[in-house]
Amino acid sequence: MCLDMGEKQIGIAFSDKTQLIATAHSIYYRRNMSKDLGYLNRVLKENEAGSMVIGLPFTIDEQETEWCKVIIQFANKIIKKCKVHIYLQDESLSTSLATHALKITGISITKSKKIDDKIAACIILQRTLDKINTIK
Repeated sequence: MCLDMGEKQIGIAFSDKTQLIATAHSIYYRRNMSKDLGYLNRVLKENEAGSMVIGLPFTIDEQETEWCKVIIQFANKIIKKCKVHIYLQDESLSTSLATHALKITGISITKSKKIDDKIAACIILQRTLDKINTIK
């Protein structure tokens, strides 16, 4: 399972059982910490995910941002709630790539803004899967 964290919404993606292909899943519109954690725990269990990847928005020169710190705090709460291993992955340009890919396919900017976070989560997860499979 992969999360592309935003202040208002979270893009969610999953891999197949072989851990080769990432697939966009959904967008969760954030409400409050308790409901966010409950929803993510439920989706994690329903999809039988064994671990989670969360994108970290480093700066161009690979420095941690304030948002990175917020995401790390959230990740620690997920670990406590869901009892899951979390891997933090650089998410550099994932949303830009998602928006560009959707533009190429002819999807309007209005529709793109509604789904680009789950596509970004898919990109982040695919990067992670590619790294894992290169190591194997």
